[in-house]
Parts: sequence; structure tokens; C-alpha cells
Amino acid sequence: MNRPFIKAGVVGLLVIAMSILLVAVFPSKAPGLPEGFFTPIIAFEFIETRAEVFQMFTATDGNLRQSMIDAMDFGNRLDYVYMCLYSLFLLLFAVRCAEVSGKKYYYIGALLALTVLFADALENIQLLGITSAIENGDLGAYLVRLHIFTWIKWGGIAAIFMVLVPWFMKGGLFSKAIGLTGIASFMLGIVSFLHRSIINEFFGLSVGLMFILMIIYCFKFRGNPA
Repeated sequence: MNRPFIKAGVVGLLVIAMSILLVAVFPSKAPGLPEGFFTPIIAFEFIETRAEVFQMFTATDGNLRQSMIDAMDFGNRLDYVYMCLYSLFLLLFAVRCAEVSGKKYYYIGALLALTVLFADALENIQLLGITSAIENGDLGAYLVRLHIFTWIKWGGIAAIFMVLVPWFMKGGLFSKAIGLTGIASFMLGIVSFLHRSIINEFFGLSVGLMFILMIIYCFKFRGNPA
């Protein structure tokens, strides 16, 4: 039978493969993360102050943790491939929803996917700029721009999930579970934006879960949602 999301699913498999590679490349732990964070790259993306940057990347003897900086930089350069893949996945999924349902509303998700890609690229420029400027301490402008682009990216992803919720809620039990996960992710994003805390980590995990569920859905779905 017809599997309209199969192309998105294939891209989704590449997203998973790239995710595994990035997990291996990015630092897995750091002693000086901001309160509430336990994933270094998530903490770095949501970092807010010069003091937090130094806390993360400077050892107790005052020297830079160069190996951590190098790993973070390498991961953020590889992330340019990753952002293209996951943005393409979201775009293909949204476009297919529009084509199958005949509702142009879902093209909003595709436009948001392009916005997310643009914001993620600019976010990485700030992250790489911060690590290159740590020694001279001129981080203020990078941190301001990082906050803006990080939230356009993460907020945009959560918004895409909300755009897709009506599609998922028309389907069966598994489809509805994806829709509810998308709503939960969006709500966690709002809380994270209003108050940076461990909720940011849960928000990140919910986004990852949503991607996995959507990729599985691409291979399970046949025909129109029930």
C-alpha cells in the first residue's frame, strides 16, 4: 500500500545516524555546567553569562579545558550537516501532510523548518565565536545573539510540532500519542523560555522523542489518517 511519508522516513534514518555520531563527538559531561543542566551541548546552547562560559570551559587551576573546547567546536561544525538533515525531515513531513490532506495550513510547518535551519546556522556561528573569544573575554554580543537564535531554533521546532498536531490527532492510538507528545514538548518549551532550569533538559529530551516517534510513523503510516 501507499506510504506517503517514506522519503521523510529515509531522511529521518539519516537524522538518527547523525544524532548518534554527534553524541559520540560532543563532550558527554562537564564539571561546571549551569544549575539544572547535565548535557554539555544543551547547557552551552542555553548559556547566558560570561561567568557561566568560564565555569564550563575553565579548569579549577584557571586554565582552559582545551580538549572540551575542541570537542565542542568539532561537534558544532558537524552540526551543520545535522541541521540540514533534521530540517529537511521536518519540511518533507509537513509538505506531505499538506499534499495528502489537501490543507495548505501544513505548509506553515515547512516554512518554519526553513526558519529553524537559518536560526540553527546562526546559533552555531555564535557558539563557535564564544569558544574562539574565551581568552579575551569579549563574549557579550555573542551571548545576546545566541539567546535570540537558540530560541528561534528551539521555539520553531516546537511550533512545527504544534502545526502537525491536528494531523496526528486524526489518526489511531499511536498517532494520537505523537500528537500529545508534540503538545507536551511545546508546553515544556514555554516553561523553559520563561524560566531556564532542568526543564530545558526535559524539553530537549521531548524534542528528541518526538523526532523518533515521527520517524517510526513515517514507516508505519499508510493512506489517510483514520
